[in-house]
Parts: sequence; C-alpha cells; structure tokens
Amino acid sequence: MNKKYIVNEIKKDMKACIDALEAENLYESRNRWEKYFELLELLYEIDESFAPSPWETEEPRKEESEEGDSYQGSVHLRLGGGVVGERKVFIPEKILRLQNIGEGDEVCATVARKLFSNGRTKTIYNYELVRKFDGDADTERRVIRYAQVQYDYGYPGLYILGEGEDGEMRIDLEHDLLGNLNVSEGDIVDYAYWKKDPLNGKVIWKHNLDSDNVLTEFDNNEPLDQEDAGFIRNAQITVFGGGEEISRHVKAMLDAGGDVIHVEDLTQPRSVERNMDGADLVLVYLDAVRPSDVARIRDGVKKRDLEVLFVKDKDLGSIFSAIRDKLENGSYYYR
Repeated sequence: MNKKYIVNEIKKDMKACIDALEAENLYESRNRWEKYFELLELLYEIDESFAPSPWETEEPRKEESEEGDSYQGSVHLRLGGGVVGERKVFIPEKILRLQNIGEGDEVCATVARKLFSNGRTKTIYNYELVRKFDGDADTERRVIRYAQVQYDYGYPGLYILGEGEDGEMRIDLEHDLLGNLNVSEGDIVDYAYWKKDPLNGKVIWKHNLDSDNVLTEFDNNEPLDQEDAGFIRNAQITVFGGGEEISRHVKAMLDAGGDVIHVEDLTQPRSVERNMDGADLVLVYLDAVRPSDVARIRDGVKKRDLEVLFVKDKDLGSIFSAIRDKLENGSYYYR
C-alpha cells in the first residue's frame, strides 16, 4: 500500500473542501471533515515497518497465487494479527477485530489482486469468517484491553497497568513495544504478549477513545453505595453489553430510579442507533461488546453529542461514582 500517496490525495481533497466552504454547506462540510479524519487515523494505524504489512502478504515463490484463488484454514494468532492455515496467509489485526475472529476460527482468504512494488510481488486478500471455533481455543497470546497509557514522572517513561496471570502488573512501554504507533499519555491501547513473557509484548491497537470517557479498574474514584445513587433518578441511561453481572448492574440502576434501556443484542444497527436517541448517558461495557460495535456506538454518540462512559471496571460502586460525575458534567442537571 502506498500510504503516503493516499494521505496526500486526502489532503488535496480537504484543501478543495476548505476553498469551497460557504455558510450554506457548513454542516455538510463538517461531516465530511470528520470522515476524512477517521480515514486518516485508520491509515496512520497501518504499520508499514513490518513485513508482511497488515494489508498485504508476500507469497512464497514456489507457489504462485492468482486472482480468485482461495485458501481456507484455522487462524493462529500472532502478537499482532494472525495467519491462516498451513500456507500462513497473514490476516491483519483490523480484520480480526471487524469480524470477531479468534484463535482456531476457520477463515477463507481469497486473492483480491496482486501488487508489484520494489521488485516484490504482494497479494491483497479478502477475508471471510467461515466458522467459529467450538470451545476454548488453546493460545499463548494474552491481551490487556483498553489500558490507559500513563506517564511516570519519577521514572521517565510511558507505562500501562493490567491484570496478568499472577495479578496486577506494570508494563513499561519501551520504544520497541510500540511498533509504528504514536502513543502518548492518556491514550487507550491494547497490549498483546505471550503468556510466558508478559514484559516483552507489543501495543497492537490504539483506540479512538477519549480517556476522560473510559473507566478502568485502576482509576482512583471514590466508590458510592447504591443507597447514595439517588442522582440517577429519572435519568435516561442506555446500557450496551450482556451478561449476568451487567444485568445485576442494570437492576441496581433501575432500583435507584433510573430510566434504563438495556441493549444486549447489537446485531441490529438500527436498534443500536435508535436506543441512543434522547439518552442522558450511554454506558458501554467494553468487555461485553465487540470492538467493531464499540466504534459504531462511539460514532453514534458523537453524532448526537451525548455523554458516554466506556466501562472496564466491574465494581458497581465505582461505576455509580463515574455515572454521577458524567451526569453532573453533562446537561442532565441543567435541563
């Protein structure tokens, strides 16, 4: 992929958009700019310093592939992305997230086209999830999801906190752990590592989430008892995510007087969008929602200018405390 060329073309179009800016097309132009920025973010996330790159795989010379050829096999995860079958066709991390693909899942990789660059042949694939693995797949890869990047002023450097096999651990983010990602304090990232070597993993994803909207188990907010949750009364809260624990949290919010809509099935896009309308707060349980759905909810929240809280903590008291702060900072108390 010639990322530099694509970025320059987007910049040209953005400049033309500025030149054509008028009062009549201001709103339309704003939406267009947001889409451009989202596209640029995705492009800059593509790591071109590794071979193969996330979107292309160099074919073994002994087996030439042609457009339309397909390869089907089980997925084996790497620290970033994975490979399909014995042929080891690379599958990018972004595809794993978009299609909810994990270790052992059956995937079909079909040759879409071939590129010739710098004397090398690279093959672009389309990927299709054929069948989910039935059971618990055996993989040594572990992922700390939605970790907030912090900065240690006493010991200069970025780090994250996460739960490992032996409890809480700190990962110092040395340069070689970041790959080609531009990471700074406050960013929300996913960090992958092998089970036996947690300190030498890799930051595999940077989420487009504002850290002010993310509650993790390492935040130092003061927990609230359910008896003190009267501030929820009549507040319209939309909760995304399923499971017994989340259902228990929803019941506690209802008992406190909240007007709560609980969305467990996120397979219907229109239903997801409709249930956000008019909400005072959107609550997203990150461990119970697929990454692609998190992005969809995030975009819906931005479009409606709603308050949102992405929850990585399981403590109900901490969640109540964060909800109170969100309602106080938003428009709920000022309607």
